[in-house]
Amino acid sequence: MKVLFRILIIATCIGIVLYYSNEESSQTELLEGPPSITKPVVELEPSMPTEQFLPRPATGISTLIGKTSKEVLEKYSTPKRIDPTEYGYEWWIYETDNGLLMVGMKEDRVNQIYTNNGEFDITPFVIGEPLDDIYRTTVLGQEITVELEENIYIFAMNEQDLHDRILVKYDNLYAQLYIDHETNQLYSVRFLDGETLVLHKPYEMQFIGELFEASTPSSYMQIDINLANRRQLTDLANSLRVQFGLPALLPSDTLASLADYNSEHMFIGMMDSQVTDDEYKIEDQLNEMRQVYEQHGVNVATNYKDAIEVIHGWMNSKEHRTLLTDEEFTHIGSGAFMNYYTQLYVKQK
Repeated sequence: MKVLFRILIIATCIGIVLYYSNEESSQTELLEGPPSITKPVVELEPSMPTEQFLPRPATGISTLIGKTSKEVLEKYSTPKRIDPTEYGYEWWIYETDNGLLMVGMKEDRVNQIYTNNGEFDITPFVIGEPLDDIYRTTVLGQEITVELEENIYIFAMNEQDLHDRILVKYDNLYAQLYIDHETNQLYSVRFLDGETLVLHKPYEMQFIGELFEASTPSSYMQIDINLANRRQLTDLANSLRVQFGLPALLPSDTLASLADYNSEHMFIGMMDSQVTDDEYKIEDQLNEMRQVYEQHGVNVATNYKDAIEVIHGWMNSKEHRTLLTDEEFTHIGSGAFMNYYTQLYVKQK
């Protein structure tokens, strides 16, 4: 009898394991972007060395910086959509078979341009270019200076920035190089003007003069911005998967709503210490919505400047990258609330 009893216990345990293994879940830790450190220069150094910069590229997509919307339309036609941002400019989104092209437009002028598509000319760089080659052919410095009228802004890159988010200075033009840690190759690039760089403050910054900042969006505008960030997160995630030879995930409005709610919950939790994680579980929400799934994963992030930086952060974090590139998932839902971001991946039965 004792032997039979033990067998029954073991069989029951195996049954429980098999039952729950059909609904696998994985939620990563909240990934926080680099702290935004901004401080005035208290004392000027007696002599500041002359900063070196490269001549502005004569060809490639960077030549669009400063051009008009008419010129962009003539070159690339009508964008897939136009998204608002919290910084006062708009993103023109172009979706291609091998990646994205995103053109920033402010007051009818291009202020930045981003792509992860190797088919576009990103002179003097090439998507997939080894990091060592970039070090050999590019003038790099830990400090980059931007002068706007009588104001001076000094950006300082740390050691990590010099390996995965390199800032390069040209004549009245700047480039952010996003490096893939796993391959040590250039994954994507963003060209931008000095005003937009100061607006974003993506690196530690000291300044002399006035601090240049964007106006706070209205509550109604913030709703549109949150939705725009949601769409960009999905587009950027799927373009990354396609580049890595993986199938794109099918967007789900239901999952996106859940991801939005999760982002809002994280923001409220940050604002209100009384809110606890025990009051809210992704698994519970999925069950309440009666989603039929075999497994799911959740990536979360905060303190990033925009969706581009979020996806780059997840790509270079081992546990977040694992979910982002899992070939088992079939559907995706992205959500954003203020500076909190959620991406939900699901494998449906």
